[in-house]
Amino acid sequence: MSNILIDPSNERKIADFRPLEFRDVMVLGRYSYAYAHDPLEEHTHGNMFEICYLDEGSQPYISEGKEYCLKGGDVFVSLPRELHGSGPSPLGRGRLYWMLIRVPSTRERFLNLTPSEGRQLVEGLLGIQYRQFRGRRLLKYYLENIFRAYDEPDTPLRTAELKNWMLRFLLDVLSDATHYRETRVSSPITTVQEFIDEHLFEEPLALEALADKVNLSLSRFKTRFKNEVGVAPGGYIIMRKVEKAKELLGNQDRSITDIAFDLGFSSSQYFATAFKRYTGSTPRQFRAGSNIITREREKPTRTSD
Repeated sequence: MSNILIDPSNERKIADFRPLEFRDVMVLGRYSYAYAHDPLEEHTHGNMFEICYLDEGSQPYISEGKEYCLKGGDVFVSLPRELHGSGPSPLGRGRLYWMLIRVPSTRERFLNLTPSEGRQLVEGLLGIQYRQFRGRRLLKYYLENIFRAYDEPDTPLRTAELKNWMLRFLLDVLSDATHYRETRVSSPITTVQEFIDEHLFEEPLALEALADKVNLSLSRFKTRFKNEVGVAPGGYIIMRKVEKAKELLGNQDRSITDIAFDLGFSSSQYFATAFKRYTGSTPRQFRAGSNIITREREKPTRTSD
């Protein structure tokens, strides 16, 4: 169904430009989730296309049946009337921006550009070859300035400032898409990821030791890791431990407390908090749900005589 969701909260910031009589950029939103939330239901936006910028985190995404996995720093473009959502995956812990843009008619002006310039920009955005690509860090700066200008008192130049920041954002998105950069992880950071996976059951992994392993200073290591992986190294370690815990919870012979301590959590309470932060459910709820699925799969199949 066509959908413009206006639901601001402590975790969600919404700038609705329609009351300002904007006919091009309609809505800008941002969520900052400390815990995983319910999956995003499949939906469309009618004659609007949507540009998402994931500033931090990792988020599975499905658009027209094709699966994507966004990492911090990625841009994703959904076309008009395209079904998209997160599938069964929850909206993950992190920060994501989204902008809804109406496709103008042939003779309409777009963000104060001439009709031909506006048409060239919109057609360029709609014709992006790769729907997921790496975005420059300045994109967040533009988006935050749009929010800032939106929250300021109305002045004769406020609309001009808003449209200026919007135009700069869209031009850089188009440039980043044209000079496509895949979300690749360099060899040193891949080495650290593999080391983390191989040592999940050992003592807490010190970030200083991980930085030394690839001959980087601690500050340089943390910046590079987050830029390439989309989450800070400490958050990545917890995320990988939670993924391993999901596997271990399928074994009914192991208690949740034992799994927590085996993975290096200081207490079962901290483990439960971290698990819910990344999955949206407690370890006990997750295990119960897994048991239901397992029993359904093990039911004997009825055959007709």
